[in-house]
Amino acid sequence: MSQQRFPAGNEMCKFWVLLALLAASPVYSDRMFVSFGHSLTLPCHGAPSRNVKWRFQEYEYPDWLDVADLYTGSFSSGNGFQGRVESFHLKDPGNYSLLLSPVVYSDLGIYKCQYKNKTILSDVKLEIRVPSNVSVAMGMSASLPCFGKINIQARADDLDILWKRGGENVYQLLKNTTTYGPGFENRASVSPEQALYGNMSLTIRQTRFSDEGDYQCFYNSPKERGNPDSASLVVTGHPPQNLTVKAGGLLSIPLYTADPVRVTFSAGLGSDEVLMLDANKGPARYGERCAQRCELLAQEYTLLLRSVTLEDAGVYKVTDPETNKTIGSVSLEVSGLSAGEVAGIVVGVLVSLLVLVGSAFPVWKFFIKPGNFQNVVRFRAARAEAP
Repeated sequence: MSQQRFPAGNEMCKFWVLLALLAASPVYSDRMFVSFGHSLTLPCHGAPSRNVKWRFQEYEYPDWLDVADLYTGSFSSGNGFQGRVESFHLKDPGNYSLLLSPVVYSDLGIYKCQYKNKTILSDVKLEIRVPSNVSVAMGMSASLPCFGKINIQARADDLDILWKRGGENVYQLLKNTTTYGPGFENRASVSPEQALYGNMSLTIRQTRFSDEGDYQCFYNSPKERGNPDSASLVVTGHPPQNLTVKAGGLLSIPLYTADPVRVTFSAGLGSDEVLMLDANKGPARYGERCAQRCELLAQEYTLLLRSVTLEDAGVYKVTDPETNKTIGSVSLEVSGLSAGEVAGIVVGVLVSLLVLVGSAFPVWKFFIKPGNFQNVVRFRAARAEAP
């Protein structure tokens, strides 16, 4: 009867180490890419009705953090992932995959799905893609992307974020104190709540052509560059509009900004541009054509032209006086007659009829007199008898 041989001594140790390594090895390893703000499913499958834990390790941080606990009949999420993770195992036993949405920059790192006995079912290396070029229409809000490795347990008091353009400060958030660069007061902002997740993107409201350029993002002290290390902003004009307004109606011209802005009018090709509105770091000034009929709605960034006439048909151009670039334009056609013009025509017709009636009245009076009528008859008879 043959005996089964088992490893002995050092070989026995090596044997058990190998078994442990095999047990701890992931079933498969994935490298996944996702765009910031999108959703992602982290895959994991195993035996049904088991206690499973998802854990996460941020890049360059040694600690492993809890993402979610998936127990039979229950589910809970870890700190920093509340409201952003969802499991399928309650409806699909054995499917321990995790839906992560929306993805924030601090989510990049290593994820492990494992049983309670630490047997690994899957591990995922997550990398996040970030855009670096931003184009926005004049007057709209722009978001310049910047992301960094913020400790997921950091507090708002720990934030140190700096945005620069051309070597000059644009915006700084340091220990809950905000400072602005010239021209960006109350227009530039970073969300402290999002910054705690590594999203230090800069929002610029009411963009201007002068906002164009390359912006750089820095964080922490000493300063580290964000990802991407720069964001290029391009500000464009708005597509031209074609409008038709009835005579006597109201024309609304979108300005997209309150100051600085200039509006001019031209009747057509080759015609001179006539000033309608000039608002440039001071009280708004109206041109003669616009005076008495125009109203500037600064809060709505709109210029109103009342009581439109046929002569108002043409092109209204909105420009930035600082750069002389076109913000937008409106081509206006005027249809129909206004109530005032119709009333004028009716009055004119009535006057003409009265004039005609008034001219015919003396002639009629001449003929209806018996003596005059007889004289005319005798005159015609005498001419007929003459040789």
